[in-house]
Amino acid sequence: MARIVSQAIAPDNGEPYRRAVAEARTALERAIALRVPVNASFADRERAVLAAANDACRLALETTLQATAEAQPDHVRVDGVLYERHHEGTMAYHSLCGPLEVRRATDREVGERNGPTVVPLDVATGLIEGATPALAYRVALGYAQGPGRHADEQMHADHRRPPSRSTLERLGKAIGAQAHRVAPRIEAALRREETVPEGTHAIVGGLDRTTVPMEEPRPAGAAPTTRRKARTTPYVRTPPGPVDVTYRMAYVGTVSLVDRTGEALVTRRYVLTARMMADIHRARAQAPRLAVGIVQDAAPELWTLLRTALTTETRLQRWHEAIDRYHLNERLAEILRLVESDERRRHQQLRRWNRALDTDDRAIDRIARWIAQQIPKYDGEALATLETHWTYLVKNNDRMRCATLRRAGLPSGSGATDGACKSVVTMRTKRSGQRWHDAGVTAALSLRAIYLSERLPAPWSHFAAEYLAHVQAAA
Repeated sequence: MARIVSQAIAPDNGEPYRRAVAEARTALERAIALRVPVNASFADRERAVLAAANDACRLALETTLQATAEAQPDHVRVDGVLYERHHEGTMAYHSLCGPLEVRRATDREVGERNGPTVVPLDVATGLIEGATPALAYRVALGYAQGPGRHADEQMHADHRRPPSRSTLERLGKAIGAQAHRVAPRIEAALRREETVPEGTHAIVGGLDRTTVPMEEPRPAGAAPTTRRKARTTPYVRTPPGPVDVTYRMAYVGTVSLVDRTGEALVTRRYVLTARMMADIHRARAQAPRLAVGIVQDAAPELWTLLRTALTTETRLQRWHEAIDRYHLNERLAEILRLVESDERRRHQQLRRWNRALDTDDRAIDRIARWIAQQIPKYDGEALATLETHWTYLVKNNDRMRCATLRRAGLPSGSGATDGACKSVVTMRTKRSGQRWHDAGVTAALSLRAIYLSERLPAPWSHFAAEYLAHVQAAA
């Protein structure tokens, strides 16, 4: 999933390339001999080889960047706009092999007082937020997978020399924010290249939501909204302003292309419904006969969001709708626990109901009538529970026609969407002690949704191109 798309690299040129590699190996062996004794263990020699390779790669990258910086004239055109040299200074760029110290110029747009500035070296070489493209990709992958400290540990385990954890976190947030901004445009290009897999029978979408712990400033004089342990020792420093950790909703959507058995061939995950609709529209453009189904829980706001989006953005006039079968069975099982004390009979009845739901669209109406007949026999909490479930079945019975769904070859479960709540949001944002601000959570979830949709490697060249510009000398 995480394999990066290979870039265009010249062929090895046969024998000259092999001779150059042999010379590099000889030089590497000389460097290793200066660091470890002859009788050193293989593990020590391996570490020395990797350290020397890091040093050599860092010097090679630094030399390349410095040569590119020195080649920039005092006046340049960047994508046709004229800039002139404004300031020169040394910058430490970040790489997988350590910091790259480069002296480079900052240029200011000509004819604009205090106009915008540009660093010709950065846009000519495609440096991303002050990092080399390889490190930037590794940071994007790590930020999608988990906290910055995990990426830091992994890179050190690979004998790389990444920047500090705080820098990795800053880079991840900046790259994620940019990915959030440009993803709709990049994904539009990707969709033109993606094809509907062979054997696809239908498209299934769904929307769900879960909570994210958000750190929010507490108004002056307001009481805490979250419980905290009383501090037993005084602050040594001035404490920051009080904050509350408030759980806010994060919405997650999925679109799956499924075969005739309802098994997903491809599943895309989203934090924006507009991109869900774009994928549905693209799949239907390639295969107009594909049935479209929406399977999710019964929350009214979810249905309002998806119905509005489908109507306005996909031009679909007809689609199938269903309440997730698991949620329905949970309610049916709870009803039976109230009205039937014998466990064996409860299981038998639930199986009969499920067989009827699979074969007859009117089964849900019969089940609702049966529940209505039980309601007068109870009072108190049992009565309230039965009435709640009966109301749920009656209000949503048009989305419980499971037989029609089966005939259309659509699954009756929303496992992909429910699972996305955990895989996209919970596993990334609810680790012990985590709390978020809007910018950070948006960056993290945008990258994670792209990563889990197997769309991080493919669009990387498109994303990296956002940091490139055409730089030429100006007369």
